[in-house]
Amino acid sequence: MLPRGAARPTAVRRTHNWRKIGKISAFFKDSGLDMKRVCMLVTDGAPSMTGKVNGLAARWSAVAPQLISLHCIVHQAVLCAKLSGALKTTMDSVMAIINFIRSTSSLQHRLFRMLLSEMSAEHHDLLLHNDVRWLSKGKALERFCGLREEIITFLRGSKQKKAETHLSRILDDNFMADACFLSDILKQVNDLNLGLQGRDKTVIDLVGQMRAFQVKLDLFANDLSTGRMLHFPTLRKCISSPAQITDVMTDFIAMLKNNFAGRLDGLDLPTELAVFVRDPFTVAIEGDLSARAKKLVPSIDEGKFTLELVDMQSSVTMAQELSTNGPAMFWTDVNAHQFPNIKKVAIVMLSMFGSTYTCESSFSTHELHKKQLSLLPD
Repeated sequence: MLPRGAARPTAVRRTHNWRKIGKISAFFKDSGLDMKRVCMLVTDGAPSMTGKVNGLAARWSAVAPQLISLHCIVHQAVLCAKLSGALKTTMDSVMAIINFIRSTSSLQHRLFRMLLSEMSAEHHDLLLHNDVRWLSKGKALERFCGLREEIITFLRGSKQKKAETHLSRILDDNFMADACFLSDILKQVNDLNLGLQGRDKTVIDLVGQMRAFQVKLDLFANDLSTGRMLHFPTLRKCISSPAQITDVMTDFIAMLKNNFAGRLDGLDLPTELAVFVRDPFTVAIEGDLSARAKKLVPSIDEGKFTLELVDMQSSVTMAQELSTNGPAMFWTDVNAHQFPNIKKVAIVMLSMFGSTYTCESSFSTHELHKKQLSLLPD
């Protein structure tokens, strides 16, 4: 048995990965499914999944050459907003204040809630932040900023030594400006995360939302530089002058832009095909669209793919159907005999999931059922 923290030998990891692909292969065989037809593998980004030689994606690609391996887009959005430097220090201080009030003792927490009730506060309690996947710091920060005055009153009345340290922090206007900025920008990131989650989200939907957020980041950067703060309502209430907008804030927006651009540019996804699926009536027939379609679905006839696209673009009725029903329903209803090649490509693209949400939510449901069963009498 390996000591805790010891690295697994390469041979052990390689054997473990062989077992994974073996079990997956057996499942496909028992279920009457063909592994060669799988077009997308979404992982959590772990080395055992993404390794170029022994990773699951590499071994599966040997069976299905057209396979596209993708790090879960929701995970990537979370990683893009990872805090560091001064803003991480601010976040840690906020959480220290929240934990001091909520977790030092049940009596102290109860007294704080009584104070909120007496002061007719907007919220009845602070929120604890949990660093578990899918959860966001944004909600905890939003509640903290909204209860600033009540927290100050409570800390002033506390006799504990730590209360003095926390009070000096929350009375610091620069500290609160950073906290309010984080509350606003992480709310935007949290809204993105919520939009990326859910069933029936194809990779086309997720990439589209990520690219839209890139455009929003440009708006946020301009909003700060002009001092209007239309998208930073909490910060706008906190500071008395746009001069209090610091380089730390603008640098964080720039970092977000670079992180999102880097991760989106690194996605091995046929962007032209995503545009084709969303609106086949506006894509250019010339170029490498048919070649990319052939690479994704080797069984199609590239020449016929182009001719079918010409026929489809000439149909006013079909264009109206797309506008009315949306891409998923439109392609489902497309006549497979009249447009076999372009429909096959579209269906493959629409069947691609860009996140592990469905898988992970099923694990959560499974754990919930286990807990419920454990409470039942024998």
